[in-house]
Amino acid sequence: MKRQVIPLLILSFYRLTLAGQDFESNSSFHLYASTTVETWSLLDGGLGSGTRSRGLFDLGADFELSEQTKGNFNILVFDGDRDVDAFTGDFGVYSNIITDSSVILFTAWFEHNFGNKSIRFGQLASDERFYASASGALFINGNFGAIPTVSANVSAPVFSVGSAGVEWLQEVNSGYWQTGVYAGYPGPGDLDDHGLKWKAGGVAGYFFIAERGWNYQAEGKQTGVFKIGTYYHSGSFESFTQAENVKGNHAFYAILDHAIGDSASVFSRIGVNPKSDRSAVTRYFDLGINLNGLIESRPDDTFGIAYSRMRFSSEEAKRPDEEVFEITYAANIAATWSVQPSLQWILDTRKTTKDVLVAGIRLTTDF
Repeated sequence: MKRQVIPLLILSFYRLTLAGQDFESNSSFHLYASTTVETWSLLDGGLGSGTRSRGLFDLGADFELSEQTKGNFNILVFDGDRDVDAFTGDFGVYSNIITDSSVILFTAWFEHNFGNKSIRFGQLASDERFYASASGALFINGNFGAIPTVSANVSAPVFSVGSAGVEWLQEVNSGYWQTGVYAGYPGPGDLDDHGLKWKAGGVAGYFFIAERGWNYQAEGKQTGVFKIGTYYHSGSFESFTQAENVKGNHAFYAILDHAIGDSASVFSRIGVNPKSDRSAVTRYFDLGINLNGLIESRPDDTFGIAYSRMRFSSEEAKRPDEEVFEITYAANIAATWSVQPSLQWILDTRKTTKDVLVAGIRLTTDF
C-alpha cells in the first residue's frame, strides 16, 4: 500500500475504536466527516499488474441560519494511485473516488425554502441532485455515478470539482421538477486546483439542466420514482469532423428507481447524446438490482448486481461498446463502519483488447 494512504487508514481504524459512542452536536451546526480507503487487484487483463490503493477524506458541515435558510460546505482530500489508464485501461473508471485533485473545496452553498419551493446557490455539484439513482449509488464503478453522457462529454460540475451555480426545486403533487445553471468550466481538477478555478461565459459557456420526477406507488409495498431530464452546455467543443470548434452540446436521460418493500430495489438509466461529432459517449444504459438482508442475522447489509454499457461516437474512435458487470456487497460491521468488496468484469476496455477482471475492497467510516 502506498505511503500516502497509510495516514487515512490509521484514521479509519482510530475511528473504529470510537464506534457506538454518542457525540452531542449543536443543532444549528453539524460537522461531519468520512474516510474511505480501498485497494484493488487485477485478476486478469488490463495494462498493469499488482495492486492499487487510495484513500479519500471527506470533511463537511451542515448549518442553519434560520428555519428557512440552511447551508453546507464540503472539502475533499484525496491521496493514492490515480493511474487508471496504466492499470485497467477502461473508460468508465473502476472506482468512483478516483480524482486528479488533492485538496479541493468541492461544494459550498446556501439554500432558502419557500414552502414547497427552494433555491440553492453557491459552489455546487450537479450530480448531487440530478441524473442520480438512489439504488445505483451502492455500486463502486464510476459509470453508476454521474451518467457518462454528461460526465464524458461536457465540463459539468460533478465529483470531485464543483462550480458556481444556482438550482431551483419545486415539489408538486406527483413529484417534483428542478432546474440548474452552472459555470461551464468547473476547473481542471488537478493537483493545483483547490476548487476556485471555474470559468463562465465565452468559450467556457454555461451548463443548463432540467429534470422532472414522478413518484408512484404500485401494488402492495412497491414504490418508485421515474425521472426524465435534459441538459444543454453552451460552451465551445472540439469537433471530430470539422477543423474548427463548434458551439453547444446537449443530451437526454431517463431514470427508474423501483423499490419492493424493504427487501429489494431495481434501477435503470438511459442516456442519449445526439451530437456524435463532438461527444465521446453517444449512448448509455445501465440496469441493476439490490437485495437487502440476504443473511437473516444481517438485515442492514446489501448485495447488488449491476450492468452498464457505453456506446462511443464512431467519429471519436473506432472501438466497440464498453460493458461493465459489477457484483458488490456492502456490510455494516459497526455503527459507523462498513466494508464493501467489489468484483468487476469490464469488456472491451478502451486501451486494451483484453477484457478486465478486477477485484477490490473498500473500508469506510463516518464521523
